[in-house]
Amino acid sequence: MPLFNLKILQPTLRNSSVWFNAIFLIALLLIGKSDALTVIMAYFLETIIIGVIFCFKLHKMVSFNEQNPYLLVLKFLSHYLFFIAVQLVFVFAFLQFYDVNINKPYYLLENLKYVLSLKGMYVVLASIVGYNLADYVINFVLPKTYRRITLNNIISQPYSRVLVQQFTVILVCFFYFFISGIMVGAILLILLRTGLELYYNAKNEEIILKK
Repeated sequence: MPLFNLKILQPTLRNSSVWFNAIFLIALLLIGKSDALTVIMAYFLETIIIGVIFCFKLHKMVSFNEQNPYLLVLKFLSHYLFFIAVQLVFVFAFLQFYDVNINKPYYLLENLKYVLSLKGMYVVLASIVGYNLADYVINFVLPKTYRRITLNNIISQPYSRVLVQQFTVILVCFFYFFISGIMVGAILLILLRTGLELYYNAKNEEIILKK
């Protein structure tokens, strides 16, 4: 029976951006430059960032195989944006019970404008963007991963990653709201999300399980 390999928790060059992002976000919370709701919403908004980075991956892979990358990118965006819109409606529907600033969950632009105004949101999002870009360069571009994988291997990657991550965020949302904004909820979310990112990082290198 395979056992979970604890080595995935050890900092390496490949997962250094994961660790840096986690430490940076916890530091923002501890010094009061951000708060729990900001971190929770930033992780929901990371869905958009993941999709944009994935477009770069698709473009790189298809270009390497000397095919037209733009049609595939547009096809991906057409259903991924719908996926994001549906997800955000559910997120805002949940949040409207706890935040009077969110009136109607399907008013996506208005709700996004409000969410972006939360304390420290731009700094948190910049950190998450930096992490995803670093991960893209370190684990996809530099090792030339696009030469070794196929579209079948990668096409479901953003959906599976987002679904697992968002499920984790929702669980922590209940913890956060029931304990009325306590910082522990946000730190727990950062730690759980960091564990998931380390898992995906290791899984891509086929070292997540050992026999």
